[in-house]
Amino acid sequence: MPVIGFHLTKISVERKDRITGQVNVKTNLKISDVKEEERIAEVAKDMTSLRFDFEFKIDYEPKAANLLFVGHVLDVEKDEDAKKILKNWKNKKIDDELRLRISNHVWLRCNIKALLLEEEIGLPIHLPLPRLVGKE
Repeated sequence: MPVIGFHLTKISVERKDRITGQVNVKTNLKISDVKEEERIAEVAKDMTSLRFDFEFKIDYEPKAANLLFVGHVLDVEKDEDAKKILKNWKNKKIDDELRLRISNHVWLRCNIKALLLEEEIGLPIHLPLPRLVGKE
């Protein structure tokens, strides 16, 4: 079912040292909680809103800088599917297809913000961008 909302509650950017030489960039996305969310508007009678809390980190190593995004994604699922998702979450498990859908949404939204923030504080971008090359 569709993602209906994305909200950031915390953005932290810190540049600790000058960036010199080789820098390794590590990214990590963690879904920290899944719970039923009160409906903001009536979507459908047999649907349940779920809230997926997350932390998305970008670390520049060796300890040169880091970015942290904390927030949540709102998703709508059929009632029976939502019950199954919440039951599985009690064991900290999420179906692969659902995890991919939520993760891709978080990656897209956070990476765009990260690119802008990296530019602001003078960090190299954390994603390899395509480069155009001329004919030889």
